[in-house]
Amino acid sequence: MNIIPPASWKTPDNHIHVLLQSPWYKIMVRLYKSIFEATHEFYKQEQIFPMMFPITTGAISSPMGKGSDSVPVQIEIKDNKVYLADSMQFSLEIGTRLSQKGAYYIMPTFRGEQTDERHLNEFIHSEVEIPGHIDDIMSLAERYIKYLIQYLLKHNADDIANITGDVKHMKNALAHDFIRISYQDALIQLQNVPNALSVVCDNLLSITKIGEKHLIGKYGDFTWLTDLPHTLVPFYQAKQPNSSNAYAADLLAGIGEILGCGQRVLSPEDLDKSLAEHDVDANAYAWYRQMREIQPMQTSGFGLGIERFILWVIKHNDIRDCTILLRDHNNISAP
Repeated sequence: MNIIPPASWKTPDNHIHVLLQSPWYKIMVRLYKSIFEATHEFYKQEQIFPMMFPITTGAISSPMGKGSDSVPVQIEIKDNKVYLADSMQFSLEIGTRLSQKGAYYIMPTFRGEQTDERHLNEFIHSEVEIPGHIDDIMSLAERYIKYLIQYLLKHNADDIANITGDVKHMKNALAHDFIRISYQDALIQLQNVPNALSVVCDNLLSITKIGEKHLIGKYGDFTWLTDLPHTLVPFYQAKQPNSSNAYAADLLAGIGEILGCGQRVLSPEDLDKSLAEHDVDANAYAWYRQMREIQPMQTSGFGLGIERFILWVIKHNDIRDCTILLRDHNNISAP
């Protein structure tokens, strides 16, 4: 049986009718179920604590790099302007200081950019923070991804094959190590690929979605793009000594980046320098500096976009088909 996406996001008024009748969405629900179960099992084995946090915040995190295309979602509560959480990383950094081996959560994240085949205004985010360095968090991410794949193969192989035709891509991913390529090497390889690079702030080159797809085509799914330029990542990522690069990496698979990770800036002094370099108001992050003064700790973390991971699982190319309830901030949706 070849099950195809109904693309009911194109006709939102009819979405509830399609949602309750299409076999596509029943498969999506089962995939989410398995991913949630596997996530909790994995982190229980790793002795990493689950945590829940408020979804409102006065301190955004994601649009803090000069080359970022992420937009925060501002709301008003009792005449106070706050943001819906674009990430729980800051809260997880606190959670890691309260636990022994780290903290994780899996819940919605809010972004303000336009929805398209790669972006949702509200998506499910699986994030974790642990004591440790960049290699520690990259290793944890690799173990997590492979654990998810193994779990889905065990519990959802028939559902996946009904969409993709087979599950060879998943078995192949388990059989191979993740490739690592530096951002600088990637730029060299992409310089003659049309539209693979774009010029952003300070004349820096950013790798586009076309560039990401080219790298995936060359190296395969689950390729790490490492040593990202410090200017292009958020202020909280640690800068490598005597370098313009950060201890940060993106994991590429399917449509492009599905996971981002980084080692956090450690000292209050280095945080001050990074805030200044990124032209970020230090007053808004005084608490972040204070946390480092009260309890210094080297932590690292990652965030996986669940819908983007599902896109890879089902070998699909439009993320709007992988969400259950429609949320386009240009329109009011119900339920």
